[in-house]
Amino acid sequence: MTINNKDSHLHLKFENTDRTLDADLLPLKFSSDLILDLSSFETIDKAHLSSLNQINQDIINSGFCLVIVLKESLPIISTESLNIVPTLIEAEDYLKMEQIQRDLGTSL
Repeated sequence: MTINNKDSHLHLKFENTDRTLDADLLPLKFSSDLILDLSSFETIDKAHLSSLNQINQDIINSGFCLVIVLKESLPIISTESLNIVPTLIEAEDYLKMEQIQRDLGTSL
């Protein structure tokens, strides 16, 4: 896992060979928006999806936003509560929009 602490968010890039997501992320407490870059993943299994949903809920409860970068070609079910985009640029744009909405006191 590669960690980049940006001005407005935290960017974590996982490699397909990294351990499970929950072992690396669930113990963490987030104090900013988060981009999880899983673009190197060839598959996402139910355990990954469960971890992503739990991490997403933890971040929402902290008042922040999670955006996941995933290949468009990966078939995933039950992702309606997750913010998934195909590129890092789109993830950063999504976070900017979320931050603007928070600043204005509005939400989607």
